[in-house]
Amino acid sequence: EADTLRTITDLLDLQMAQGKLVYLRHNPSTVISKVVRGKIKTAFKKVRQSQLGAVDLIVFRTIDAHHWNPGLDLWCFKTDVLLIEVKSKKGKTSKAQERWAERAVAQGCRYIVARSLEDAQEALR
Repeated sequence: EADTLRTITDLLDLQMAQGKLVYLRHNPSTVISKVVRGKIKTAFKKVRQSQLGAVDLIVFRTIDAHHWNPGLDLWCFKTDVLLIEVKSKKGKTSKAQERWAERAVAQGCRYIVARSLEDAQEALR
C-alpha cells in the first residue's frame, strides 16, 4: 500500500508542478516527538471523530473556465474533487472509511479506491 501511495503522490506532484491540479494528503497518524529530560518522547496525535475514515488523497481540478458572477461579486469556477483511498490488492475499506466516503459523495465529490497507479490515472482522465 505504501508503495502505491508513493507512486500516486509522485504522479500528483508532477501534475501539480504542471499546474493541472492541486492536492492534499491526509495523514491521520501524526507523530509528535519532543525531548523531555534528555530523552525523546513520542506520541500519536489523536484524530478528530469527524476525520475518522478520511481518504488518503484529495485532488482538486478546475473543469470549467472561470467567469465573473456579478450577483455574488466573485469569480466562479467549476471544480472536480476526486477523493482517493489507497489500498493494497487485497486491502478492504473500514466501516469508518465507507461512512466518510458516502458523506463526501453526497456532497458531490468523486471517490475511488486505488489499488494501483493505473486506477488513479484512469480517474484523472
